Amino acid sequence: MPNKRQTKGMMMRQLGTYALRGFLAVALVLALAIGWSSWLGKQRAGWTETTWQLPAKDMDLGSSLQAELNRETKANPNIPGQLLYVRAPNLGLDQTFASGPDLRTDDDVRVASNTKTFVSAMALQLVEAGKLQVDGPIGPALSPAVRTMMEKNGYQLDTITLRHLLNHTSGIPDYVSVPAFRILALGPTAYGWSPHWTAESEIWFAVTFGRRDAVGGDFNYTDTNYLIAADMIKQATKSATIGAAARQMLDWPKLGADETYWEAMEPTPAGTRRVAQYRGAIRDSELDVSFDQYGGGGLVMSMDDLGRATRAVVRGEVFANPVATRILMQTSGPDGAGEGYALGIEPTKLNGEVCWGHGGFWGTSAFHCPRLDITVARSTGQSNSMQGYREGFGPLSALILAAQAAERDRAKATSD
Repeated sequence: MPNKRQTKGMMMRQLGTYALRGFLAVALVLALAIGWSSWLGKQRAGWTETTWQLPAKDMDLGSSLQAELNRETKANPNIPGQLLYVRAPNLGLDQTFASGPDLRTDDDVRVASNTKTFVSAMALQLVEAGKLQVDGPIGPALSPAVRTMMEKNGYQLDTITLRHLLNHTSGIPDYVSVPAFRILALGPTAYGWSPHWTAESEIWFAVTFGRRDAVGGDFNYTDTNYLIAADMIKQATKSATIGAAARQMLDWPKLGADETYWEAMEPTPAGTRRVAQYRGAIRDSELDVSFDQYGGGGLVMSMDDLGRATRAVVRGEVFANPVATRILMQTSGPDGAGEGYALGIEPTKLNGEVCWGHGGFWGTSAFHCPRLDITVARSTGQSNSMQGYREGFGPLSALILAAQAAERDRAKATSD
């Protein structure tokens, strides 16, 4: 008969065997979930480029744009449909178009990283008010929780500025790129479950496990930067959530964005409807909103709301002083001439015109061209349709050409 010591040893070995089997079983389940989720997320990828035609002389511009949107949507069966808002006063346009089954022109969508433009605008409003410094150290402006976790992980907060956060040169890694976070966030979607996150937990994943780069070095786009900027905004405004701060500071109805709200932080406006968006074959509702809610994303908007609000920011209508607009548009390129990323907004040059805007993960984008006063906001409903949103410049490019042609016609009529 085994003695007590031998019995204890046998029990420990059995426990070890069970623990190893349990660990391997969990690892297998996670591996299968991650593989399945990854496969689903890569479906329905690609974008078939269509050249948008200038309107025929016998067609009004609105009808032509609707026809072109229908043609482009038909050429891309991987997308659920499109929403397009166009404002071009010199062409007589202020209209939203829809193309796809059951889509309405007033439908709302998650605009994801288009949110960054408005977080940046809020931060610069606080710079105007003397509550934040664009080139001062971020340490004193952070909440105690975020400041402590960053300092514990070796971040020198006296070297990182608000500008570094807003133009993605802080060197802080993206929480979404941390393998452990991706496993925990995306893996369970294969089983119909998605965990809930806090802003602090996402920042913690980034600063604890992510690879840090040099402060003020190369551009590295990360949502973490905007979570930290949102933390500073909440502290400066004494707001419980970034959604409450935005409601107070930006006054959405004043910007013509009366359907806009910060998801899960504010009530859904009566009479609005949010439509499905997709990451491959994964519906957006399968990911908990907290995955992208706290400043890197979070806003829900209709396309006319997104277009009007983006236009207001680019035109400086949300600031008290033109200096803030100039700071917003400072890029690494010469005078913002279509190069570099500014502060939550990016310039692009089309047909000789510089337009400013941003894109969002779920297939959204919004741009305003100041000289011609043209604004376009669109949603394809599919994150895999546009790898960087630039494939979707067809309507904006066509409108610029139409506006330039109208400009030439007016100049010719004046000179005759």
